[in-house]
Amino acid sequence: MRFRRFQTRVVVFVVGLLMFLSVATFIAVSVAVTRNARAQIRDELAVGGKVFERLITARTQQLADAARLLAGDFAFKTATASGDRATVLSVLDNHQARVAADVMQLVSLDGKILADTLHREGTGKAPPLTLPDDPGLRSGRRQDPSTIAMIDERPYQMVAVPVLAPLPIAWITVGFIIDDAVAKDLQMLTNLQVSFLGRRSDGGFAALASTLPAPMRETLLRRLSGASDRGDTTLSLQMGDGEYVTLVRSVGGKGNGGIIAVLQRSLDEALRPYQRLQLVMLTLTAAGLILSLAGAVVIARRVTKPVLTIVQSARRVERGDYEHSVVVDSSDEIGDLARTFNTMTKGLAERDRVRAELERVGRLKRFLSPQVAELIVSSGDEVMLASHRREITVVFCDLRGFTAFGEQAEPEEVMNFLHDYHEALGPLVFRYEGTVEQFTGDGVMVFFNDPIPFPDHAARAVRLAVAMREHVATLTERWRQYGHTLGFGVGIAMGFATLGKIGFEGRFDYAAIGSVCNLSARLCGEARDGQILVSEPVFAAVQSIAEVEEIKPVTLKGFAQPVRTFNILKVKDAG
Repeated sequence: MRFRRFQTRVVVFVVGLLMFLSVATFIAVSVAVTRNARAQIRDELAVGGKVFERLITARTQQLADAARLLAGDFAFKTATASGDRATVLSVLDNHQARVAADVMQLVSLDGKILADTLHREGTGKAPPLTLPDDPGLRSGRRQDPSTIAMIDERPYQMVAVPVLAPLPIAWITVGFIIDDAVAKDLQMLTNLQVSFLGRRSDGGFAALASTLPAPMRETLLRRLSGASDRGDTTLSLQMGDGEYVTLVRSVGGKGNGGIIAVLQRSLDEALRPYQRLQLVMLTLTAAGLILSLAGAVVIARRVTKPVLTIVQSARRVERGDYEHSVVVDSSDEIGDLARTFNTMTKGLAERDRVRAELERVGRLKRFLSPQVAELIVSSGDEVMLASHRREITVVFCDLRGFTAFGEQAEPEEVMNFLHDYHEALGPLVFRYEGTVEQFTGDGVMVFFNDPIPFPDHAARAVRLAVAMREHVATLTERWRQYGHTLGFGVGIAMGFATLGKIGFEGRFDYAAIGSVCNLSARLCGEARDGQILVSEPVFAAVQSIAEVEEIKPVTLKGFAQPVRTFNILKVKDAG
């Protein structure tokens, strides 16, 4: 519609300007109110976090003082030194009741539980927090170790104090359970919703304690399923009756199983004092809308064309065309939107490039140590992964008796054992910068000197094998307590092989092919529990750093002549 009369156009302009100002004012006030409410909530969360931290500190000090009181008792020291478990357990029960604690334990210097008020018949299990080996800490010159730890799938605030006679002879650990009552105490102090969550094995969280009702607890667990449990994170969550500003705070280290505290405040509740003002402004804005319809039509026509241009460009971006730019000849808000859109498309292009680079790093880290993968990525050249021939040292290891164990045990038990086994070996491989060729059940193959060459690749292989033998010995000893007799053997060979990347797009491996791989596997098959059998070239390379015994030559499948074989007893230096 065109207005021929100037007066009409002026009226429309004035009405439109009034409407614009009314709407702009309402939006500005609403945004400012919301921003102020969010800032207020963030401040409340920050204060609540400090109150939480001070409460935890006070409770920890209370626990430490209670434990020190018992640790200084001469009769208790005598019972501890003499190994009188019944007396120690009785004293722990009495002291636990006196200080209103929920658990007390007496732990030996080597980390075994000697007495436990929660598990009266159980001994020898690992304590719920890591006890340091530092004598200075044991003698009281540093702060006593404390954490929030999981016992019987329930969180406890724990602290440990040494028993000195006058040198440390044991540790006393004491703790309070963290339950809904603790969460309610924090809620009374902070006026915030308080929850304690624990990381599950599937990556999600389980509610340990909370002031939220049951349905909102479930919603919180779903919303935080992909959240990090490290450091402090502030985010907004849509839960039940509205939006909640949320502070996620870690309350322990790696040993606590991923326990976090979640402090929350409802945004709707914080906005409630401003709702009357917003209602008045909304009424005025609605009245202005009725008077400004004609002007809105004019404004709509003026902004339609550049908006359509931006929409068309957005569709091209949706199809993956990040090279297209929006051209809008305007210096107003529409022009700002166009420039922001152009900046956004550049950011999307850069994000895709970074994502591709991260995926590339992830693929390399599947079979290379992290430092090697990052070296290849930083150089921008994967030519070293192309097919080539090089001398390598191959380490092959597996478990003795694993086949029989797998036939008798439940599948879940087998998978748990393999998980512990691989968790023990994986970090060792990366420490010595080996390249993982394969994980096949209990069998692991690692080679050295490729793709990054090392002058001491044989020594690295031997040191890795010795370290694996020591770590697996601890695991097998624990498995024997469950009635499973498993051993560990290693074979190491050195020679030339053909190496390179094999597979197909989306699933590549880095493989070594050659008789040296077969020889290491055959030596591993000949090794008895605890043996590290190496070929003669490996022996020649490491005899200066390792204590070795020669065993009789062995006849191996696929090798025409008996192979001269040596057993690595130990490594002479620390490496």
